[in-house]
This record gives sequence, C-alpha cells and structure tokens, in this order.
Amino acid sequence: MTILHNKSLYQRLPFYYGWLIFSETFLLYVFMYGLRYSIGVFFVPIQEELGWSSAITASVVTVFFCTYGITGLFVGRLSTKIGVRRSILIGGLLLGCGGLLASFTNQLWHFYVAWGMIAASGSSILYTIPNMVLTRFFLKHRGKAVGWSSIGISVGQAILVPFAASLIEAQSWRVAMATLSLFVIVGVSFSGYLIFRESPEAIGLEIDGSRPRQSQASKQKTSDEKRSWTSHEARKTRDFKLILISYFFVVGGVISLLTFVVPHMRRIGVDPLLASTAFGIIGIMSALGSFIFGFISDKVGRKRTIIITATGIAISMFFSLVIPPDIFFLYLWVIIYGLTYGGIPEQYGALIVDRFHTQHDISLFGYLMFTGALGGAFFPLIGGYLTDITGEYFVTLIFLGVGMVSALLTIIPIREMRALR
Repeated sequence: MTILHNKSLYQRLPFYYGWLIFSETFLLYVFMYGLRYSIGVFFVPIQEELGWSSAITASVVTVFFCTYGITGLFVGRLSTKIGVRRSILIGGLLLGCGGLLASFTNQLWHFYVAWGMIAASGSSILYTIPNMVLTRFFLKHRGKAVGWSSIGISVGQAILVPFAASLIEAQSWRVAMATLSLFVIVGVSFSGYLIFRESPEAIGLEIDGSRPRQSQASKQKTSDEKRSWTSHEARKTRDFKLILISYFFVVGGVISLLTFVVPHMRRIGVDPLLASTAFGIIGIMSALGSFIFGFISDKVGRKRTIIITATGIAISMFFSLVIPPDIFFLYLWVIIYGLTYGGIPEQYGALIVDRFHTQHDISLFGYLMFTGALGGAFFPLIGGYLTDITGEYFVTLIFLGVGMVSALLTIIPIREMRALR
C-alpha cells in the first residue's frame, strides 16, 4: 500500500518529477564546482602561510585528477550495490568532509589525503551519477536536461569563487574552504539523498513524464530494451572505444587551452587585464553554449552536436595562433571558444546512453570519466614540455589543435541512434 501511495503522489505532481531531479543536479553542480574551482583562489594564501612552492601546491591538483579518474571506474558498482541516493549522500560527504579536513592542513601529506584523495573521490561520484540519472529520466529532452544542468558549473564559478575570495580577505583561506565545504554537505549530500531516484519506472512514472500506453517514448523504450547492451559488450565495441578516444582528446585539449592561452596572449602583447577578463567571459559564454547546444542536441543528435562544437574549438585553437593584440579579435575568440566549449562535454554521456541503451550507463560513464581524466592529466604536461623546449606557446597550441581535430575525426565513424523521433 505504501509503494502504491508513493507512486500516486509522484503521478499527481503538477510537473514531471524528472525536472525536480534536474533542478537538484543544477544545484549540486553549483556547490560542487564552486568548491572545486575555488581551489586556485586558495593556492596563494596556502603558499604564503605554509611556505610551499607553486609546483608543490599544484601537485595536489594532479593527485586530485588521478583519484577522480580512477574512482570513476568504480562508481557504477557502488551505485548498483547501494543505490543512487546513498551514493549521492556518500559523494557529498566525501567532498565536503575532504574540504573540511583540507582547511586544517598543516603538512603536505594532509592536503594530498584530504583534497587529493577524499574530496576527489566524492567529486567523481557527484559528477558521474547525476549526469546518468538525468539520461534515465529524459529521452525527448535529454540534450536540454543534461546540457542545461551543466550551467550550474558556470553559476558556481561565477558566484562561489568570488565569495571564497572575499572570505579569504575578510577571514582566512581556512574559513573560506570550511564554509564552502559545509555548503556541499548541506546543499548536496542531504538534499540529493532526499530528491534523487533510481529511474522514473522505480517511482511509477514513464520516461519524459508521458502517460503509460500512450507514450511514443515508452514504445521505443520497449524496442530498445531488446537491444540493450551489457557493460562488457559495450566496452568491446569499436564505437565505445572511439568515444573514449575522442573524449580523451576533448578533455585534454580544453583543460590545456585554459592553462596556456592566457599566458600566450600576454606574451604576444595583449593587455594582462584584457587577457584575464577574457578568461572570465569564457565562463559566461560556456553557460550560454550549454543552453543553446542543449536545444541543438535534441534536434540534430549528440554526434552532430559534438562535431559542431569540436570543430568550433579546433578553429579557436588555431585562431589563437594568429590572433593580433586587438580587443575585437580577442573577444571574437572568446565567443567562438566559450560557446562551443560549453556545448561539448555533457554530450558524450548522452551519446553513450543513446547508442547502447544499457542499464549499466553509470559504469560506462565511469570509463569515460577515467579516459577524460587521463587526457586532463597528460595534455598539460606535454604542453608544458613543448613550451619549455621551444620557449613559446605556438607549438603547444598547434599540438592542442591537432588533438581537437583527432577528437573530431574519431567521433565521425560512430553509429548514432537517435533518442526519439
């Protein structure tokens, strides 16, 4: 009787419950990425207080990225064993408590364990599961749901990073990190546990909120289930391997470009303030890109959206080689890069679900995250090495541009199955 009663409550809501999960995912990204992206703001006061070098402090980020990727391989098993809600709770507690412990750091190994391992593990869980749960609740609006939720990343960056900086000025970096960590515990762990659900079917709903027996999505779902892949079967296919390779180049490229393009612009004569301002505007444009390409993705499919956005990023990378120290061309570059950068990352998870229609989506997305983390870890190292041996950024930017072209070429052969017609 209780189960039937709960189902009737979900069905009687004046809106589809999937949009509530979308809202919680948006909020989750605000708090999670607000804390994650604030780490750069903490670096200088940490170095001043503890006497660490830039290289030593930055090495924590490398540890974070490695842990983040490796944890992704096991998130699917965790979710299968204890469920989505408990996984979200654990992920939020790991990230929040890791940040709290890091705020008490006095030795390097404390920071490695607290931020580089504990917080990174929680962050991996919190990115993987909400992304895949949204794809379970949405079919017709899958691109919009996944793409628009990622706007929360830009909102967190725009609001909480300056908030952290102001707290550092008024109090200390320890107070700021502890405050943002508490936001994660309250705004992510507990609210996520209350709101997230395994799937629409688990609460008596149809995907997209359609009515049973009248839903085109439901009819296609029945057909798709007959062709559903196991995780092992999907990983053995050429398409899945090509998706991983493409994502490796995408993540490595976009992270490295954000690392090298501002110093490159300053070296060629762009005013330092303009260069830094352009970096901030990228965040605004990426949010707009997530919104626009969410629509486009549902219209033309994930594969074509990735091709469009990867092409735009490749163009912006090669354009940065010849950009003159002029504000018009600088902001033209910002618009091209920001829009396409905002539209590409979340498309890969949706593409996997569209292509393989598997109940093991979280496990497959974990492999995708691991591959992306490898790109994010190795591309900056290679780019830094190329810059050191050449004394300039041109060869590095060419390398990144070629990498993005490789991402484009490896996604083209993928056989895409449209989510809904």
